[in-house]
Amino acid sequence: MTSQQEVASALAASAAPTWLELVRGDQTDKFANLMADLRLKYSPTGDGKRITCGYAYMGLEPALAWENACRDLLYPVMRQSIESFAGRWHSIRASLEAGPYHYVSLGPGDGQKDGVILTDLRRDADSWYVPVDSSTEMLRLAVRQLIVRQDLPSTRVLALPWDFSVHDDVVDLRAVLTSAFGPTPVLFSLLGNTLANFDDDAGLLVLLAEKLLRPQDRLLLEVATTPDLTENLARHAAAEYESSGSFGDFVTSALRRYTDLCVDKDSVEFTGGVEGDHALLVKMNYRNQTGADVTITLPSRDRVPFKTNDTIRLAVSRKYAASGLDKMIVDSGLTTVGDWRSEFTGTGHGFGLALRMLARNPDEAPPASTLADQLWNR
Repeated sequence: MTSQQEVASALAASAAPTWLELVRGDQTDKFANLMADLRLKYSPTGDGKRITCGYAYMGLEPALAWENACRDLLYPVMRQSIESFAGRWHSIRASLEAGPYHYVSLGPGDGQKDGVILTDLRRDADSWYVPVDSSTEMLRLAVRQLIVRQDLPSTRVLALPWDFSVHDDVVDLRAVLTSAFGPTPVLFSLLGNTLANFDDDAGLLVLLAEKLLRPQDRLLLEVATTPDLTENLARHAAAEYESSGSFGDFVTSALRRYTDLCVDKDSVEFTGGVEGDHALLVKMNYRNQTGADVTITLPSRDRVPFKTNDTIRLAVSRKYAASGLDKMIVDSGLTTVGDWRSEFTGTGHGFGLALRMLARNPDEAPPASTLADQLWNR
């Protein structure tokens, strides 16, 4: 019996949900970056101290808070996004050429949408499921539920606690996929408006297009949309997030984890603005409204001044204009091969969702071979 067979047998025989997880290095550099971000200078507008996207989900408390937000019946936009996904996926499914495909989920969330896609893909072949997220806790919540509720074979799951917004992680991800699956096509997904949560959303799409996708691969992209770019709609976009208590619990959970602040949810501000001709941009900032300067102690034991009216940016999100989304996709070297748009009901503002099936532009040159590629392929 080969070692591969032994591992598969051990996974299949386990009474508890068990799967493969491939850890890349340690978290020291990421922790150092987070501490540096929390030591940034004073800013009353959320442009100083910050908790960037990858760190907002790390730790059990933020992961559980996000899961609760996904199931909040009083947060209609999140609920409609999840409940309508199966219909939207089946409407765009025809734009995906005949498989088989392996499935790589970039930011699996709570796994509900991945379950819809995997059920479909597994009708044609024994697809592998490769969820990728810098938060090990988010990965484990998603995978465990899929194995238990969707009867997903644990022997065909490889969880990667890597950061898909970091160049070296993406290059190594491509190498692992090539080594494991060869030329078999891969369907990547970036769902739930995840792209909108990154400072450099356009840069992330370029990175994925250039370093991850091959001509035979596809990227399923889901983003929130707006019918227009006005300050009035920006205010409504901010109010949408502010209306959900569970979402408020989520955005403050990382602040509780990484600082010793006595967090007051009333000090969280949701501010909307227009980001050029690109999107509506919503910032979630925590402001020192105590009327006095305070000092924050970080897990590194650093003590950081948090002056009156200073802010810590907890999260950002966007709703994209159609023209802004089109331009971002074209500029990244991708082309749309399938498009489905829907509008949320009951909001009255024309906000909705776009689901795009993307392929690498055939005119784009393939990514250059890197040292990592060469080492992996030996």
